[in-house]
Amino acid sequence: ILIIVDNLARFYAIDIRKGDLLWEKRNSSPFNSQVKIFDDKFYAVDYQNTLRSFSIKTGNELWNVKTENSFIKSKKKLSVVIGNNKIFFNNYIGDVGSVDISSGELIWQTPTQKSSIYEDSFFLETSDIVLNNNEIFLSNNKNEFFSINQKNGFVNWITKINSSLRPTI
Repeated sequence: ILIIVDNLARFYAIDIRKGDLLWEKRNSSPFNSQVKIFDDKFYAVDYQNTLRSFSIKTGNELWNVKTENSFIKSKKKLSVVIGNNKIFFNNYIGDVGSVDISSGELIWQTPTQKSSIYEDSFFLETSDIVLNNNEIFLSNNKNEFFSINQKNGFVNWITKINSSLRPTI
């Protein structure tokens, strides 16, 4: 099954062998993230900074986690990764969150930006999130490269590097 989400708030499942449309659904807000699949579910973040879990079989929403929303949206795709039965994702204002993959319960959320001015988030670009052992790595275009503890969301360190490209381990 091929899962497709778009920036017009629609998402689809297609039989990859025959090309048949299995189902088509509509979300309340367009999507702007990577799509990740785990078991019989898929996950994506929409323009309202909401992480959503859907059934691959039916397309029905299973749970969602809302994070703080901003009026101004960056065009950069948000990142979603899965590890240790958790989903890690970022939002437009620079927060990184950890969610239990089964229940949809928010475990922790860590801000990476000190500014409370939402307009600044329009210029914020973050890299894709990378997991390695118990650490999360990401960078941004504001001279910050982060190591975040995967279990509790505490920032291990920040190094001055100006990049929004995906780090690789």
